[in-house]
Amino acid sequence: MKSLMERRALLGRLAAALLLLLAAPPVVAAEKGKVDPNAPMFIKLQALNVSVFDRGITRGKLTIELQLDVVQKTRVANINSRLPRLYDGYLAAVTEYSNSRTAVDRAPDLDYLLERFQAITDEAVGAGVVKVLFHTAVRTL
Repeated sequence: MKSLMERRALLGRLAAALLLLLAAPPVVAAEKGKVDPNAPMFIKLQALNVSVFDRGITRGKLTIELQLDVVQKTRVANINSRLPRLYDGYLAAVTEYSNSRTAVDRAPDLDYLLERFQAITDEAVGAGVVKVLFHTAVRTL
């Protein structure tokens, strides 16, 4: 009986160690001084979730996940410091859009939203620094 308990304890410790290993941040090549300056750099943002209303009644939910393609990698620190402002601007744009009749009557106009997101980004960090990309966009009813 004791050996069974010992095996379970060992398996528990191994599982905990594996979880810690998986949760640890990956070693980035930049830390080792082996950065490829031409390698693409992306920043994935937290999902934007807003309710779609029609005459005060919830008619669905719009979920959008964005990625930022960092064009000017030397400005990454500036971009990271402005992420809360960007996220707030994106959320305001999606909320405004989702409360319009257009959002209720048809599929989301991703071209319109992308133009709004890019304008917000250009205003916050400068034109040509970051390109906004859709990761996913889902409307549920």
